[in-house]
Amino acid sequence: MKLLRILVVGTGTEIGKTHVTTCLLSYARAQGRRVRAYKPIATGIDGLCEDAERHAAALASPYLHPTFAFRRPVSPHLAAREEARVIDLDAIRQRADDMGRDADAVIIEGAGGLFTPLSETITNVALVQCLLPAVLVLVAPDRLGVLHDVGACSAAARASGIEFSAVVLSAPSASDESTGSNALELARIGLGPIAGVFPRAKFDAVNSQEVAAQVWTSIEAEA
Repeated sequence: MKLLRILVVGTGTEIGKTHVTTCLLSYARAQGRRVRAYKPIATGIDGLCEDAERHAAALASPYLHPTFAFRRPVSPHLAAREEARVIDLDAIRQRADDMGRDADAVIIEGAGGLFTPLSETITNVALVQCLLPAVLVLVAPDRLGVLHDVGACSAAARASGIEFSAVVLSAPSASDESTGSNALELARIGLGPIAGVFPRAKFDAVNSQEVAAQVWTSIEAEA
């Protein structure tokens, strides 16, 4: 079977990427697939990386520390500069390739948004380009402002030669008047269809897994 590489990116930070990733991992594991998870870059790390811990829990697998983990909870480029380190995309690519040698799929979760800077000259776009070919999943919060966020991110991505394979929404910590209707509106204005809307529930909850199944179907159709 050909290796499936899936990149989970977001319209911003703290918008549900890790929740979506763990739901997808849990579903794949339940289906008997050999799937690995990788968080290459993380900030605000003083010990273990919480996102990587959640990946490990979803897979019931050993914890895998990010290749580039920084102490301060700031933009990766700033955290790296303060620690006199450079985020090496080739090192990330090599680790992702190594992980894929004994897997059917590798899900890679980005840090921050698609255009979050990794240095003074590159953003997460460069990381995506380095990891191609891959299926690119954009995560956005199901709240007011998401129509703009998805539209702006999609337009900027296309200008960089990147197309999203699937767009998913994740329930926010606090809902608003738009929550629950954004998926339909995104489709109506030409920014859909939305592959799935993840509820605010445990990654292995029935409703989370039902949405994960839908998203996996979209992912495999694009692979």
